[in-house]
Amino acid sequence: MTAYNEDGLLDIFIGGYLIFSGLKAFIHLEHRNILLSILPGLGVLFYNEVKKLVTYPRIGYMKFTKERRARIARDSIIVILVSAFVTFTGLFTGMGSPESAPWGVLLLNKYNLLFQGGVLAFIFFMLGKIMGVNRLYRYSVLSLLVFPAGYLYLDSPYMVTLQNMGTQCAIIGVVMVGYGALHLRRFIVRCPKEA
Repeated sequence: MTAYNEDGLLDIFIGGYLIFSGLKAFIHLEHRNILLSILPGLGVLFYNEVKKLVTYPRIGYMKFTKERRARIARDSIIVILVSAFVTFTGLFTGMGSPESAPWGVLLLNKYNLLFQGGVLAFIFFMLGKIMGVNRLYRYSVLSLLVFPAGYLYLDSPYMVTLQNMGTQCAIIGVVMVGYGALHLRRFIVRCPKEA
């Protein structure tokens, strides 16, 4: 499983999505939410095609055992549930008047960067565990550093805005794409197609 993900494509695609998510906060597109919703599905299709062109000719195809597939499915459900919780929490924190919001929502609003960074770190941690890719643990730590750092350089870090989260997502995305590109280059040099 580790060799399967040593090509760096996972980093490039996740990082690219984070860059796009970060930039969409600053670019006003008419249908940006629809585009952001369908992008992961298109990204998975494109990722699979690139994997067929780059990885499989160099290391071959992998078939996972039944137990491993079951563990991947179980852990993926946990990640999806956490992501759904975050989405709904984000919807609730952005709605209504602050004076009528429950204390938990006010707390999430006040410390939104810590919350968002923690959730992204959890998702990276779980993906690292699911896929057996240690690099994702580093991105988890990076999320725990970059999001709280927003309290130092953002004008109003206590306000829930797309720009607050967008800046951090773009920073993490750039790091991931850069690191993934290094891995891809090393992978191509180390595993030529003829092998």
